[in-house]
Amino acid sequence: MGRFQLTNELLNRRVLSCLAMLICSSLCVACADTSDEVEMVEGQPAALGDGDGDVPDPSQVSVKATASGCGTMNTQVGALNKEYAFTFDEARGGRDDFGTYDVACDVEVTYNFPAGYTFDAPSLDVFGDVYTEDAAVVTVQASQSLAGTASASKTFENIDTDVEGVFELLSIPAGGQAGSAPCGATSATVNVQLRATIGGTGRASVEFNYIDGLIPWRRCQ
Repeated sequence: MGRFQLTNELLNRRVLSCLAMLICSSLCVACADTSDEVEMVEGQPAALGDGDGDVPDPSQVSVKATASGCGTMNTQVGALNKEYAFTFDEARGGRDDFGTYDVACDVEVTYNFPAGYTFDAPSLDVFGDVYTEDAAVVTVQASQSLAGTASASKTFENIDTDVEGVFELLSIPAGGQAGSAPCGATSATVNVQLRATIGGTGRASVEFNYIDGLIPWRRCQ
């Protein structure tokens, strides 16, 4: 129960995850709730309408995701499978009178697509909220793996609770060290890890509200 008895600042921030839904609403083609380790409902892609030969026919592409340690996850994928957004309702932690609670949220996304296409590791933007008191320090980390692994981290301290809101915590560009799906493959899995640790002394709270990004498809050469 200690985890859910964090300061009022943390509990009040639960409503902020709704903001993610507004931001992601334009993407809502595939949209389903799922508990930890439950497979997402596959979307019904719209017909390919932009004439972009670098993007595979949406009817031949599926994007499925599972999550662990994130609470309930909601997924949205754009009509042409070129953008995504995943929101979480319990990817939170912090420190209060009852203890310290780190965050470990893992997302696995499996792409199935026709031969002759590939994609770079999608861009990854991580949005959330951080609050610290006294000498508390919150460190957030994100990593993404496809053919390789790319990661980013940031440390927060002296975050005033008077400035509330969901903001970008971390960002990882597409491709880079995370690599690309191999040409000739017809499926590939992207693994995303979100971590938050609490250091120093004093109360703190941290929450990952949602992640989103772009999926850079291209034809194999």
